[in-house]
Amino acid sequence: MSFWAIFFEYAAILTYLTVGFIVAFEAVLAMTGSAFAIKWIRRLYNLRGFMISVYIFYPMLWFVYFLLEVIPYIFGVNKKLVKFDIPMMLYRVFPEECDHCDLEQ
Repeated sequence: MSFWAIFFEYAAILTYLTVGFIVAFEAVLAMTGSAFAIKWIRRLYNLRGFMISVYIFYPMLWFVYFLLEVIPYIFGVNKKLVKFDIPMMLYRVFPEECDHCDLEQ
């Protein structure tokens, strides 16, 4: 392989990891009810765009959930384990849009 093919391959992988960690951290924080994360997501995304990002970075979401919720729960730092629930997180972040989607069906 040429230098540029390897360069662009690594650049794509590192971009996926970097953007994936950012989206995953904010999504997991929104699952726990963080007001800052909810404001950040609402400022940068609409419902459809955020859903697409969540599904693109779904493996990263599970990894970050494990780091932020499961490991602290195992070691006794968190008293309660927050459920991994994407629909509830989306409703918590975009309540008006989710209500509108429910009425369309």
